[in-house]
Amino acid sequence: MTNKPTTNKEGAVYKDTVFAKLRRALYNAVDSNIKMKETQWDENGRCHMLQTYGDRGIIATMQRKANNKGWVVFFCLSILKQENRTPFIRDLKIRLTVNETPDGVRLLWFVNGKPQWRIETGQMVLSNHFYHTGEILQEVIEQIRNIYSPEDFVPILKYMESPADEPFTMYGLRHNQMKRLSGGTNPKQILNKIYGKQGQDGLSKNAFGGLTDIHSFSTFVVVSEVVRYLKSFPSSFFDKIAIRGCEGEPIAFIGIQYPDIKDIQYFIKYFNHNKIQQDFIDVINNFEPYPNYEYDGVHPIDRFFGADIWRVAIDAGRMLRQIKNRTVRQNIFAFRGNVQETHDFIALENAKLDRENKEIKYTKRHLELDNQHVTDNIISVLPKTTFDLILWGSQQHNCIGSYGERVLRSSSAVIVGFKDKTTNNWIGHAELHTYFGSDQTRWIIQQLKGKYNANLNESEDTVIRAFLNNTIEAWNKLLMPA
Repeated sequence: MTNKPTTNKEGAVYKDTVFAKLRRALYNAVDSNIKMKETQWDENGRCHMLQTYGDRGIIATMQRKANNKGWVVFFCLSILKQENRTPFIRDLKIRLTVNETPDGVRLLWFVNGKPQWRIETGQMVLSNHFYHTGEILQEVIEQIRNIYSPEDFVPILKYMESPADEPFTMYGLRHNQMKRLSGGTNPKQILNKIYGKQGQDGLSKNAFGGLTDIHSFSTFVVVSEVVRYLKSFPSSFFDKIAIRGCEGEPIAFIGIQYPDIKDIQYFIKYFNHNKIQQDFIDVINNFEPYPNYEYDGVHPIDRFFGADIWRVAIDAGRMLRQIKNRTVRQNIFAFRGNVQETHDFIALENAKLDRENKEIKYTKRHLELDNQHVTDNIISVLPKTTFDLILWGSQQHNCIGSYGERVLRSSSAVIVGFKDKTTNNWIGHAELHTYFGSDQTRWIIQQLKGKYNANLNESEDTVIRAFLNNTIEAWNKLLMPA
């Protein structure tokens, strides 16, 4: 931390003060629609920053707190009135405080005298409170950075490579990261606080491939998020994983949203057995920071937390919360599958609580679609009950489970699935529908989609469509008038 001015004199705004001169300059610049940008320190140790933006401008004044343990930033706004084209200047009812605490420097916003917890400086830039003058905050941040070093905010940064910097952030850090990761300079101690366990029950020095070998703060942030989400796992789990490819990456907005984190934690609380652990071990250790295809501009950290396993765990936790029946919950907790299998089982049990299982009746022609070889490896499958559709939808992450009533009510709609018999994995599902036109009635392929409603790959789509077209062509001949 560099030496800072300590004076905090208050008094009248005399005409020859730096603030008074800049205030007049602001008024005149807005009145004349002149672009202006200036920063000056006065003899009392205050920093005055001025910027104009067309028909408006702003002055930010940063001064030492009365207790000499931080700074306060006040804002004075000037806007050119549209009616009579006369500018006015007024103080904004917002301020930024820079607080020197035992755990490190902290930033806190106040609006109308009330603290704005969890509000990032980047969020305030576009806030209505600034009337489109929020870019002044970048200069405010620059002046604060001239006073404080990264380790003043997070002490462990003294021994780690800083993350990539981003606009309107303090060294690329978020406020919650400053708070969560400022417990000294011992990475094990910081992570164990997040883990909620200490001593022999806490993380070992071998966690994540060796805690003392983590030299990138970006990697350390990802590690802390993983510990936070999966803290119901035993410490031995964390000895088996390592985070790669996150060095020096931006971290200002990484991770998963708070409500989704609660769902992951809820899921892991009840499902932390070996199969679930191994699923996460495989995904984390096999993560490719930069795949073999062209880099798409998405940072590796963003893709790490965008992996399917996190989304599946979120969905499973959310559905599990909705199930209140004790017997059903006990049945679910006894299940011992991997993450995807457990998600699908929870989805099925959740759907059963709201819907009645009904047998689907087929005509003789429809049954021609069941258990047919499309190729040597691909076979067709018809659902036997509405619960089959629910299960298929949960496995394929689409809305096919809601089609039960549609195929029950009418023989003019058929759902057929296609599996790879060598892997027993779904390739996709098709909806066949009767089209009632003004001139004719015929069967059509309404849709043919795979997992997450994605299109099938070209070769599989071609052979399956050919199979379906041959079938519905025969059906359409029977619909033609004699």
